Amino acid sequence: MPRRLVVPVASLSLLLALGSCHRAPPASEGAGVPTAGTAASAVSVVAGAGRRTAATARLGDRIDVPAGKVQAGSLPGDEGRDPSTEPLLASYDVAAFSIDALPYPGKPGEPPLAGVSQGEAQRMCSERGGRLCGDVEWERACRGSAGDAFGTGAAWDPTCAQTPEACVSGFGVRAMGAALEEWTASPAEVASLPGHKGARVSVRGAAAASPIAAHRCAARKAIDAHPGKARGVGFRCCYGGGQPPAFPSFPAIDWAPAFRKGSLDGAQLGAVLGLFPELGRARAGARLFQGPEVATVFEKSAPGDGVTVTADPIEWSPEPGADLLVFAGKSKGGSFIVALHRLPQGKLRLASSLVFANDAVPIALAYEPNLRREIRWSTSWGSMGEGGAITCRDDHRIVIVQR
Repeated sequence: MPRRLVVPVASLSLLLALGSCHRAPPASEGAGVPTAGTAASAVSVVAGAGRRTAATARLGDRIDVPAGKVQAGSLPGDEGRDPSTEPLLASYDVAAFSIDALPYPGKPGEPPLAGVSQGEAQRMCSERGGRLCGDVEWERACRGSAGDAFGTGAAWDPTCAQTPEACVSGFGVRAMGAALEEWTASPAEVASLPGHKGARVSVRGAAAASPIAAHRCAARKAIDAHPGKARGVGFRCCYGGGQPPAFPSFPAIDWAPAFRKGSLDGAQLGAVLGLFPELGRARAGARLFQGPEVATVFEKSAPGDGVTVTADPIEWSPEPGADLLVFAGKSKGGSFIVALHRLPQGKLRLASSLVFANDAVPIALAYEPNLRREIRWSTSWGSMGEGGAITCRDDHRIVIVQR
């Protein structure tokens, strides 16, 4: 009979607000153990709650954005995040600049110009005495001084997709991320993908009908920088604040090796599991499996050529910009599989987990170099229903499934 998975836990949509509740343990308790991430992973939607203005926009209005710091980028596990294009959240110093209140040509009541190339956008901004906005500048103008997640405020207001001119960011910039993709001047230094050639440019904002997460200030696309026109892409101009490459830019995003041996000793394991309430059942007496235990998984069937089997934690990079720690073990509460996102400053965030309640059956992890987006797991190799996979889906979410 296939083993029944008693307590599945999928946690990407849960909020981890643990920063002040869990201190890093002192040296005697396991120095160097990461702490839990604190950022929310789910986007919120509140119709009619966006920051709005009744004032009528005027032709050529510009908004002054003061110098300051901006937390730009996003965190692994944020809903809708594409790690191949969105850099890790970090702080950037931005000089004072001005930005068009509306996308070009900035005529109130008229649709913005779209379907132009980046070069054409640069030329038209230059004719106005301006330039295309830098990537980080665009995000600062969108987030405002409060660091909002959306150009409409802390939550996405879907009514702003219908009336973008009436919705303003914390700095008073209109229609940011509401109903139009916009060119920036910044390169999007993204890892080369199979079949891709040429440089890419960062594009911000989203079409009105885009998914909610695409309207985030941090949302970012990488579009080929070619002389042709880009359907649906418009722009707005910035003024002052320096010229490329003087304004801040994001670091390049690149491939890491897909699978590497990880490290997690006994003291660290208990501390890591203790960071997440969802894994409380797995903490008491927790330890990783040993090689002889994993060997029993293959008593009925052996893995094929090219399959690497391990009892060690796995450092996993299923796609550019993604970095996870995956491990399997057992405790008094049963066996478990855990996948954690690695965050800046040594923090961790729960991506997905699976617990076999009150069943300490050995679990083997296995991977193949040509299956980058998947790690297989099994309690009895070759037996139906006794295994499955840890998978990076097309929407970039990590899930653990039984097969």
